[in-house]
Amino acid sequence: MADQSQFAPPHAPRPFIGREPELEWLSERIGPYRRHFGDAISVVGEPGIGKTALVRRFLELHAEELTPIYIACREWTRDRPNFLEIFDGRSVEWRYRRGVTVIFDGAEEVPQRRFMELYRDAVNWKIVERVVVTSRKEVELRGVEQLVLTRLPEIDAEALLRAKLSLSSIDEKSALRVIAAVNGHPEALAILATLANSMSREQLQRILSGNLYDIGDVPASERRSLALAAKPVILSATDDLIQKLKREPTDIHKLTPRQYEELIAELLRDMGHEVMLTQATRDGGKDILATMKTDIGDILCLVDAKKYREDRRIGVGMVRTLYGTLADYQASSAMLVTTSSYSKDARAMQERHRYQLSLKDYTDVASWIQKYGKSGR
Repeated sequence: MADQSQFAPPHAPRPFIGREPELEWLSERIGPYRRHFGDAISVVGEPGIGKTALVRRFLELHAEELTPIYIACREWTRDRPNFLEIFDGRSVEWRYRRGVTVIFDGAEEVPQRRFMELYRDAVNWKIVERVVVTSRKEVELRGVEQLVLTRLPEIDAEALLRAKLSLSSIDEKSALRVIAAVNGHPEALAILATLANSMSREQLQRILSGNLYDIGDVPASERRSLALAAKPVILSATDDLIQKLKREPTDIHKLTPRQYEELIAELLRDMGHEVMLTQATRDGGKDILATMKTDIGDILCLVDAKKYREDRRIGVGMVRTLYGTLADYQASSAMLVTTSSYSKDARAMQERHRYQLSLKDYTDVASWIQKYGKSGR
C-alpha cells in the first residue's frame, strides 16, 4: 500500500543560499496564497544549476501548507504502481486529501512519450491541484508557466563558496579565481570547494590554470562536471589538447575514452552546436547531445563517440543500436564518430538511412581538429 513517506520530497542541500526572487515567484504560483493560477509550473535550466534544490527548498519552506507527491522521473517505472494506487483512492491516508502538489523531477531523463503518460496519470485526478516539473529543456505542456533558472549572482556565489570551504584550504586570490571561473554555477562551485578541501593548493592551482587532464587523482565524474560548468577556465585544457593534436593527430589514440568524448564535444561546439555530455556510463548510444538552432527549427543530433584501435572496425551491429536509440529519442539525426573505420555492412546501412545517420572516422576527426578555432565563434 502506498504511503506518504514513499513520495516525500528529499531535503534541499545545505547550505542553501540565495534564490529569494525565484522562491517568491514559486510562492505566487504554488503557495497557499498564490496570485497566479495555471495548469503547470516548469523550472528549467542547464545541468547543475539548482532546479531540484530550488523546488525542494520551496517545499521545505511551505511544508505545513502543501501536500507534495515527489516523483523522480528516472524512477517512474518502479514507482508508478504505488503512485497510481494513491490516485485510485486505495490508499486510506490519501483518500480525502485535496490540494496535492505533484513534482516531476528531471522530465528530460525519460522519453517524452513516457513522461506524458506519467503527467496524465497525475492531472486526471481531482486531488491534484498543482503540478511542478523540473527539466533541462523547455517542457511542452498546455498552459505551463516557465521559470528559467540562471546562475547565481556574484554575492551569492561567494557566500556559497565560503560556506563550503575550509578556512585554510584556499587563499583569497584562488577563491576569487574560482568564483570567476564558474560564473555562478552552483554545482561547479560545490565541486571546486570539495576539491579545494581535499587537495593541495598546488593541485588546485593546476586546475584553475586549466590543466584538467593532468589531475589523475580527481574522479572522472568531477572532471567532466568541471569541464562543463567552468568553461572560461577549464576549457583551456581542451584548447591546449587540440593544439597538440593539430601537431600530432595520431596522439588521439592516447586519449582515454572520456577524454575523446570531451574532445568531440568541444569540436562540435566550435562548429556552432550547443553540446551536452551524458553520464560516463553505458548510455545506449548517445555520449553527446548536440543541438543547433536554425530558421526552420531546432535540430538535435545524438552523437556516439567510440575510441577504438586503428585496426578495429566498427560493425553494423553498433550502427543498428544507434539507429534504435535515434528512433526512441525522437532526435533529428544521429552520428557515430570513431578513431578507427567502419565495415562494409555498416556503411551500407548508413547509406540506406543517409538523411538520419552519419558515420565519421579518424580522417573526419583529424579534419575537424585542423579547422578548430577558425569558425570565428
